[in-house]
Amino acid sequence: MNSRKKIAILLYRYFPYGGLQKDFLEIAKELLSRDVTLKVFTRRWEGHIPEGLSVTEFGQRGFTNYAKNKNFVKDSYKALQSYKPDLVFGFNKMPGLDLYFAADTCFKKESLKKHPITRFTRRFRQSIEYELAVFDGNASTEVFLLNNKQACDFKTSYQLNSNQMIVVPPGINLNWNDHDPIDTHSIFNIQLEDKVALFVGSDFHRKGLDRAISSIHCLNKNNIPFTLLVIGKDNFGPYSELVQNFGINEKVKYLGPRDDVASLMKSSDLLLHPAREEAAGNVIIESLVSHLPVATCKDVGFAEEVKNHKGGFVLEEEFSQDRFDALLIEICKNNQLENLKHSMLGLEKQDYFFSRFRFIADIVEEKVNG
Repeated sequence: MNSRKKIAILLYRYFPYGGLQKDFLEIAKELLSRDVTLKVFTRRWEGHIPEGLSVTEFGQRGFTNYAKNKNFVKDSYKALQSYKPDLVFGFNKMPGLDLYFAADTCFKKESLKKHPITRFTRRFRQSIEYELAVFDGNASTEVFLLNNKQACDFKTSYQLNSNQMIVVPPGINLNWNDHDPIDTHSIFNIQLEDKVALFVGSDFHRKGLDRAISSIHCLNKNNIPFTLLVIGKDNFGPYSELVQNFGINEKVKYLGPRDDVASLMKSSDLLLHPAREEAAGNVIIESLVSHLPVATCKDVGFAEEVKNHKGGFVLEEEFSQDRFDALLIEICKNNQLENLKHSMLGLEKQDYFFSRFRFIADIVEEKVNG
């Protein structure tokens, strides 16, 4: 008789290049090494399935996100009645979770920035309903939160009990340090006098790609030659038009999703991450351990890590393109990039940056066996 405890993992969609998806996969791999049985329920899985991981795909029923999410919750509920797990671990907000990995921002707080008419949509009501199912003070769900800013946002918006909240350390793959630098100038046909900036993310508007492109235009206009490499999965079309309007076609190169981000970070001069909203921003942690200076803003959860480790600059006020660009010019003209790189030496050896997945797996294992 199999006495191993069963864990059900609920995830709307898996694809290899999303930040949430990467975290999920590393946590799942860590749990697979423990004495538990894992089964993933998802609408759609793209890419390789690790050995030992059981995946059930429901398919994407519905034409709108509202319908897809509603049908996924229904399908999951039916599947869980049959599977009878000892613990339900969710990576998207929905009812019925024992544990939730909060990779996103507080919808209730962010919705205040949107047009009031959006509050009358079914998608809005569903998002509030699903968030309340997790974060209501009467809910039994325990939540993994990525940083103190995110914890504060949820605690301010909901009457969370302290024992519901678990702030976890950062986490990137232990193999990150195994990747070597590459010759970016030769491979991507970049002019030798140009410094190289990276933009990494798969939601271009939310991550602020338009802001990053505007900064590259400003730097070059001020005789600070920079080329921007854009890495991520999204529609680049509208941003290509912006690049053309600025007349910087040779200064912005769209590379799509890539598997060599670690090597690119170790070969570049700056990460531009002027996101409009970002619960954490794991790309910032990856940059810090790669000794790559970061330019970001206060709306990013891991901005606190940039400040704590003197790894770049954070725009502390409400975002202004002119102010952000002025800080960039100041850093680049005064040759501070090399000083910042030097100050980050040794971060790649700190266990703190690589401990999230073990930390979470330890708690999940304790919960399911307790």
